[in-house]
Amino acid sequence: MEKIDKGKGKEHRHRGKFTEGLLDVERILGGLALRPGQTVVDAGCGNGYMSKIFSRQVTPSGKVYALDPDRHFIGVLEAETRGTNIVTIVGDITRPTPIEPSSVDLIYISTVIHCFSKLQMQGFIQEVRRLIKPDGLLAIVEIEKTETPFGPPLNRRFSSEELRTIVPMTPVETIPVAEYFFMHTFAHATPPKVAP
Repeated sequence: MEKIDKGKGKEHRHRGKFTEGLLDVERILGGLALRPGQTVVDAGCGNGYMSKIFSRQVTPSGKVYALDPDRHFIGVLEAETRGTNIVTIVGDITRPTPIEPSSVDLIYISTVIHCFSKLQMQGFIQEVRRLIKPDGLLAIVEIEKTETPFGPPLNRRFSSEELRTIVPMTPVETIPVAEYFFMHTFAHATPPKVAP
């Protein structure tokens, strides 16, 4: 399909280090309940393996934006998915993207936010709020904040409780998606209040 280049020439920090084969994709998809025709942003998509899975879930009537600052991976993914519903973008979810406001049903970000500075986290939240539909969902996959045989230092990680305090959206659920990994989902809209 089309390739959009909004990168600043930065190379991706985790070249070659992906969660492919580690995460339970069925649990992730079960927690997201994607439907045909929906629009997904796979932020920090790396080699795009989840973008391809999301593409099948939303069917040709939907769209997947595969977003990553690494030009190499986006170039390879663009060549592999030409003619599909995947739109590749060299870009960074912590900055404005060329995606239309209020056009996205799901923003999925996996093992990326622990790399964000406070300023980048603010930019991330701002862009999520700009992109997501009123009934949209944000899904964050991260490594548990406990001793694990791999992963970033503990002081760079977020527990699901910490995510709830820094993401100004309505927490939906936390799902274990592999050994050492969890997915926390957030709703854009505040649920209606139930009368007492």
